[in-house]
Amino acid sequence: MEFVSEVINAYLKKLVERYNHNNTTRAFAVDSFEITRIWEGKKPKIKIVPQLYKFILGVVNQAHHWMLVVILPAQKKSLFLDPLGENKKAVGHCKDVTRSLMRQRGLNPSRWECETNTHSIQQDATSCGAFALKFAECILNGLPLVFDTSPSSVNSIREEIAVSLLMNTDDLTDLCRICGENTGDTLWIGCDKCLRWFHKICAKYPKNGRRSYVCEACK
Repeated sequence: MEFVSEVINAYLKKLVERYNHNNTTRAFAVDSFEITRIWEGKKPKIKIVPQLYKFILGVVNQAHHWMLVVILPAQKKSLFLDPLGENKKAVGHCKDVTRSLMRQRGLNPSRWECETNTHSIQQDATSCGAFALKFAECILNGLPLVFDTSPSSVNSIREEIAVSLLMNTDDLTDLCRICGENTGDTLWIGCDKCLRWFHKICAKYPKNGRRSYVCEACK
């Protein structure tokens, strides 16, 4: 249920690629491991010219909890969004580490600020990653950070992320997603949600089953 770094980084990268394709301004995605190092006060390894970007985004992991950090170099400020809600100490820490990063990368961070915006609050114990990515998507698209947080809506956010990642992976359409093999004379069935394909025998799909099918991962 908790998002791993690979999911966070892959989806944030896709969001940034989409933004850069559709806009004249640029955005940059910082790897979650690197932004967490920066958050912990360690020397940054990232090579970046801040002035080239409107948004610099990274999702921090602290004690298995995901939080979004957005740096806006031209405005000399950062934005901190915690799915569980922010406190003054965390906002102050975000200000310090992002100002330090900008100083080390050649941007004069005088009068640097850190803000937070009104946003939806995580209602469970495992959806922080989905919320952090949704915040990033809303910011890049200029949308409000307040959205439906009902279990069904959060599941829809998770599903959108999963389908987006699956659709942007290498072409594996000829392989069964259970056994990993391609057997031409075997019957196939496609999942109605994630759109992946499976051998019917691998999916244990009954011969006289209904036409609709949802794989185990999507149930």
